[in-house]
Amino acid sequence: MPNARAVTRSPGRRATAALCVGAIGVLATACGIHISKNGISGDIGGHKFSAAIHGLPSGFPTNVPLPDNARVIAGAGTNGGYDAAFAVPGAVAAGAQAYESKFQSAGYNVTNISAPSTTEVSGSGQNSTSTTVTLTGASFTAKNSTWTVQVEMGSSSSAVGSELKTGEFGINITVVSPSATG
Repeated sequence: MPNARAVTRSPGRRATAALCVGAIGVLATACGIHISKNGISGDIGGHKFSAAIHGLPSGFPTNVPLPDNARVIAGAGTNGGYDAAFAVPGAVAAGAQAYESKFQSAGYNVTNISAPSTTEVSGSGQNSTSTTVTLTGASFTAKNSTWTVQVEMGSSSSAVGSELKTGEFGINITVVSPSATG
């Protein structure tokens, strides 16, 4: 082939690439990172963490009530604090009351109750089509001697993501030790 040039790579470039790949492997091992099909966990600079898709994070406290009939969407935890998201069948109002009762039965003091409320948001699209979305939400705080749990829940009359199915609402809980909340 006329004008064809042979491509050569310098030995220095290959060595640099090999060193980079090796350094990443050593760094991941030294930091104690474990990656699996559904999540990640580890210790970076003394900060332990875990995260899971469709599962609770490693070490999630067993004395924190979970919503009835819920699917776990995702969970994460770091240094004793946790966050988890759930998809729950039914209406927000009934779900909020049932979840508050579950915390009370487990010995938690439930405060800061924001009763379910609904609002409508309207807008018009690019082609002058009008859309109204109904949003319903509620929240509360649950505390015992071990944990402070902030609970937020809500639903939308419009699809907001691929995780919630028709007839479900979302619940997000943040779990921390009472000393972390001041």
